Amino acid sequence: MPYDILRDSIALEPAGDAIRFHLTVFGVEKTCRISVTALRSLDQGQGGDWLLIFDTHRLRIGQRAFAYLSRDLLVSSVVLRALDF
Repeated sequence: MPYDILRDSIALEPAGDAIRFHLTVFGVEKTCRISVTALRSLDQGQGGDWLLIFDTHRLRIGQRAFAYLSRDLLVSSVVLRALDF
């Protein structure tokens, strides 16, 4: 795969409003965030642990982040929001 989510980089932001993770795109590490609103959307409002929801939808989140970051390889980060899914 041209991208990979670094498992040890996944963490809830201190404010609790997003999960931060690192994605390698063609070997270059990029910083990504996904808002809890986007996670809630992916979970269809079921309510649950943010990190568990992230892990459940890991492939889809990685694909979406890669789609944004691969458009311009000079971009160093992306924030995924509910409308992205």
